[in-house]
Amino acid sequence: MKPAQILASLSQLDHQKRPVTLVAIVFFSLVCLSLGGMQGWSVYKARKVQLQAATLSAANITQALGDHVGHGLDLADGILSDLVERMHLQAELSDTESLTRYLAERTRRAPLLQALALYDAKGALVPGLANPGSANPDATEIVREHLAHHAAMADDALFIGAPARAPGNGAWILPLSRRLTLRDGSFGGMAMATIRIASLRDFPGQVDIGARGNMLVALESGPMVLSRPQNDLDVGKDMRANPAFVLWRQQKGEPGDAILSVGAAAQGGDIMYSYRRVAGYPLMVALSRPTDDVLASWWDSAYLSTAGVSLLLLIQLWLGIRLYGQIALRDRLEKDRRSLQKLLVKKSRSLRRQAFKDALTGIANRRQFDVRLNWEFNRALDEGAPLALVMLDVDHFKKYNDRYGHPAGDECLKAVAGCVSGGRRRSDDMAARLGGEEFAILLPNTGLRGAIAVAEAIRKRVAAHQMTHVAGSSHCVTVSCGVHALVPVEGMTAAELVDAADRALYLAKTSGRNRVRAEGTIPPAGGKRLSLVVNK
Repeated sequence: MKPAQILASLSQLDHQKRPVTLVAIVFFSLVCLSLGGMQGWSVYKARKVQLQAATLSAANITQALGDHVGHGLDLADGILSDLVERMHLQAELSDTESLTRYLAERTRRAPLLQALALYDAKGALVPGLANPGSANPDATEIVREHLAHHAAMADDALFIGAPARAPGNGAWILPLSRRLTLRDGSFGGMAMATIRIASLRDFPGQVDIGARGNMLVALESGPMVLSRPQNDLDVGKDMRANPAFVLWRQQKGEPGDAILSVGAAAQGGDIMYSYRRVAGYPLMVALSRPTDDVLASWWDSAYLSTAGVSLLLLIQLWLGIRLYGQIALRDRLEKDRRSLQKLLVKKSRSLRRQAFKDALTGIANRRQFDVRLNWEFNRALDEGAPLALVMLDVDHFKKYNDRYGHPAGDECLKAVAGCVSGGRRRSDDMAARLGGEEFAILLPNTGLRGAIAVAEAIRKRVAAHQMTHVAGSSHCVTVSCGVHALVPVEGMTAAELVDAADRALYLAKTSGRNRVRAEGTIPPAGGKRLSLVVNK
């Protein structure tokens, strides 16, 4: 291809080229708008789903509570209906003995009931009957109200009175009664049962309605029967001015229908109400929850997801901006990487050295001691050289800690560690802290007498510090030393040296402390073990 043709081709390609910056701006704008739109739509849908779920949950709770209350009333009404039927079969209330047994048995088998009784037309208990309840209804108020109602009404429909305090224990009760009609059709009295309102609270106490939720059961005439949060002072209070009660009266449908109102109809749209009529009875169940509580989890999710999407958008924008600068930074990053690698190597070496030192005393720790002991033991085995070990323990260190405290105990250990470290005579000797108040000195190419001399020097040096141990006495901090030396032979292990020195230390402790107990070398062919005790 000729140069002119090449130039023409390049010119044509140059006209076809689009600005990279414009393409990037359009691309990132589309991505941001797409993510933002999807986020807004998902948040809106999540809110709608949350409200629908809360609405359904509220309806289920009111339905379940209404059924719970209704079942209790069904039980009490069934007992009253059965009692009225039995009275119709009796000869004008004459067979009181069997009725007394019946009342006692039904009350005993129905813990829901506070009392069960029969009254004549004048409001007196039927002669010969004993009320089996724990407290009789108040004849001057409750009984009179129910008698007046039944005397005025010719039917035998169930009548539910307002909640009242039971005489005697003062518990809240809900009275129910049915009319007794004599054979000639005249008013013959009534059968009355009182329900313990506390027994109806078992179900509400097990339902989660939120921290600010409210639930109540009230008579259609207004008096409250029970509520949650529980407040006995509110029982019997007129609830006709309650927003849920007002909404129920304004919007209720057929008996038993549930009507739900979310926000718009109550207090500026921030309260959710659910209410239901107890089927077959003049009671209303209501549940109210602030929409802030209902949507609390939605808000948390919305904040979190929005923050995540916002962070993603910021990351994308940042990546787009940083994309052009990455090539220029590559060489510098490589140089920094090499410098960092060298620094890490130095740090690794420093950490390795620190890993073999005791953090409190600065001398070798148990890990370094174990490594060095195995190495020196193998070397002594190969060379046939002696190897000695001195083990030291601070006498009565626990009592020292208990008396002066752990900070003073740490200072004591530092001082002892200084004496132990200063007791080394050669660079090959190693002082280590094995743990707690126990120290050790490993002495390569050292026999028993040399090890004893080292141990005794350390013991005297610790005692010379005059670190008071028992206040008011001359007793000071001391150490007990166990010494053992051997020439390793085939079949021996380094643990035998440690065990022998530890036994010697134990003997020094049991024989009075502040002393050196040493055991001699075990000859290869066997023989008596040399024992030496050095006292203070």
